[in-house]
Amino acid sequence: MTVEELRNELETIISNLTSSGFDNIDSEIVEKLDKLAISSGELDMKEGKRLIENLSGAMKSIRDGKSNALSGNLRLTALDFYLRKLSQDGNIEDL
Repeated sequence: MTVEELRNELETIISNLTSSGFDNIDSEIVEKLDKLAISSGELDMKEGKRLIENLSGAMKSIRDGKSNALSGNLRLTALDFYLRKLSQDGNIEDL
C-alpha cells in the first residue's frame, strides 16, 4: 500500500464517520482501521499510526459503552487534521 492509497482509504472512513457519527459502530470499519494502522507503520508513518490506533481504540470503547462520542470526535478531528497536512506537505511526521 502506498501513502496515497492509505490517505484515500482514511479520507473515505473519516467522511463516513463524520456523516454517520458514532452511534452505530461498524466492526468492519474498526477492523479496517486496525489494518490501516499496520500499513501506516510499514510506511514509517509513526504519527499516522498513533492517530489511527487512537481512533480505533476510541471506537471500541464507545461500542463497549466505556466512552462517548465526544472522545471519538476528538480523535477523528485529530486524524482529519493530520491527513489535511499530509495532503499539503507530503510528509508531516515531524509535527
